[in-house]
Amino acid sequence: MMRSLSSAVAGLNTQQTAMDVIGANISNINTVGYKGSRTSFQDVMSQTMQSATGSSGDRGGTNAIQIGMGVGLAAVDTITEAGSYQSTGRNTDLAIQKEGYFVVTDGKQQYYTRAGNFDFDAKGNLVIPGSGLFIRGWNAVDGVLDSSGQISNITVPAGTSIPAKSTTEMTFINNLSASATPGTTAMTSKDVYDSLGKTHTLNNTFTKVSDNKWISASTLADGTPVTNGLTEISFDTQGGFSTVKQATVNAAATTSINLDLTKYQLDNTTGSIHSAYYTVADNGSPAALHVLKATFTQMADNKWTYAITDTSSKSSTALKTGEIVYDSTATNDYTDNNAAATFAINGATVTFSLSGDGVAPTGTSFHADRASTDAAAYSTDATVNPIEFTPSDAATMYVGMNYYDLTQYGTDTTVQASEQDGYAAGTLDSVSIDSTGKIIGTFTNGQTEDLAQIALATFTNPGGLTRVGGSMFAESENSGFASIGTSGSGGRGEIQSGTLEMSNIDLADQFSKMIVAQRGFQSNSKIITVSDEMMEILANLKR
Repeated sequence: MMRSLSSAVAGLNTQQTAMDVIGANISNINTVGYKGSRTSFQDVMSQTMQSATGSSGDRGGTNAIQIGMGVGLAAVDTITEAGSYQSTGRNTDLAIQKEGYFVVTDGKQQYYTRAGNFDFDAKGNLVIPGSGLFIRGWNAVDGVLDSSGQISNITVPAGTSIPAKSTTEMTFINNLSASATPGTTAMTSKDVYDSLGKTHTLNNTFTKVSDNKWISASTLADGTPVTNGLTEISFDTQGGFSTVKQATVNAAATTSINLDLTKYQLDNTTGSIHSAYYTVADNGSPAALHVLKATFTQMADNKWTYAITDTSSKSSTALKTGEIVYDSTATNDYTDNNAAATFAINGATVTFSLSGDGVAPTGTSFHADRASTDAAAYSTDATVNPIEFTPSDAATMYVGMNYYDLTQYGTDTTVQASEQDGYAAGTLDSVSIDSTGKIIGTFTNGQTEDLAQIALATFTNPGGLTRVGGSMFAESENSGFASIGTSGSGGRGEIQSGTLEMSNIDLADQFSKMIVAQRGFQSNSKIITVSDEMMEILANLKR
C-alpha cells in the first residue's frame, strides 16, 4: 500500500513540474527570441519480488516479478527551432534565418541570444536597450572589414564622417553615330571633385575626323589648362570599340608613320584616287591631335603621286608631296629617291615613309583595303595617360578616361559621361544592415561605407546551452564551444533586418499538454484517495 502512495506522490510531483514548464512557456508566448521547453519523464527503480529464472530439464523459465516505484523527471529540453518572424520596419531589429545566435556581453562574460531587438546608445554602441549589453562583431578600419580577427563591441559613433575623394576615373557610355559626317561634334559634361571636395565641370567634345574615328577633347569649363586632353577613339566595322590613342608625344616630339604597302592595294587605273588617314600629336601645350590624310593619285601605269595634308587645319596646302613608282611585280622602286617624307606640325617632327612591296595587279584594277592599312600603319611613342590639371588651392588631379563602353552604330549620337568616382566630404546620415550582418553607413554626400559587421555563433549542441534569463544563454560543458563567424558562412543563417523572431511556443500545443498534465495530476491524486480508503478499511477490520 505504501508503494502506491509513494508512486502517486511521485506522479503528482512530475505532473506539477510539467505544469510549471507549460506555465513558463505560455507566459513567454510574446517574448522576443524565447525558446520553449518540454518535459520528459521516466520510470524509477522497481522492487523485485522474484528474480527471473532460466529453463531446466523439467521446468521452463520464469520472468521476474517487479513492482514499479513511480515516475521521475528525465529532462527539461530546450526547443531550439526558430519561432515565427514579425516585421517591424526598424532597421536595428534583427532576426536570424535558420542557425545561429547573436553574441552579446556585459563586459565580463559572453552570452548568446536569438532576440535581436537592438539599438544604438548615445555613444554609438549597438546594445540591447533593456539591459545595456553590448553586441559583438567587427568594426571597420578606414572602410575595410576584417572578419578574421577578434570580435569586439560594435560601435558607430555619431558624427562619423568620410573625407572628400578626388575624381580618378570617368566613364563614357552610349553611341557616336556612324552616319555622322567628318567635322560633326557632340559634347557631354560632368562635374568632377578635387581633393578638397570642390566640383569642377569637365567638358568632353567628340569630333568625327574620318570613318570609324573620333577625337575626344577634354577641357574645363573654368579654363584651367588640361594636359593629355586629346584622345583618338577608333571603332571596328561592326560599330564596336577598337582602340584608343592619345595626343602625347615623346621628349623629342617626333612621330613616325609607316605605310605598309603589303597591306595597301591601289586601283591600277589612270586617274584613280585613294586616301588613308593617320592621327599624330603636335608639340603644343597641351598637345593637339592632327588627322593627316595621305592621298594617292595614279599618273600613269605603276606610277603614283602622293600628297599629305592636315585635315585638322583650314589650310589646303599639302605638308608634303612625292612620287611612288612600282615595277611590273609591284616592287617599290623608289619614293622621292627612297627618301622618307619629313615635315613639322607645330614643333613636332613627322616622318612618313613607305616600306614593303605593293600588291601585284591581276587585272586592270584592284582596291585599297583601308581598314587593314589604318590598323597597321600607325606607329608612335605615345602612351595613354590620365588627363591632368591642377585646380586652384587643391592637389593636381589625374583622371583616367574610360571610353571602352562607347559604340558607333547608325543610330543617333547619345554619348554621355555616365560615372565618375569622386565625391565631397560627408557625415553619417543613416545606417542599414544587410543579410551578412554588415552595418552600412549612408553619408550626406550619397556615399556608402561598411562600418561594422555583426558576429553570429553556432554550437555543436545548442540544446545544451544554459538559460541565464533575458532570452540569453551561456555555454555549458554539453553545448560545445561557440563557433563565431559571419552570417551565411559555416552553417550560420542569414540576418534579416527590420524583423524580430518571436517565441517558438505553439499555444494550441501547450493547451493540449496542459490537459494531459491536469489529467495525470488528477489520476495520481485519485490513487492517493483510493489508497487512503483501502487503508481505512484495513484499520476497521479490528472492530
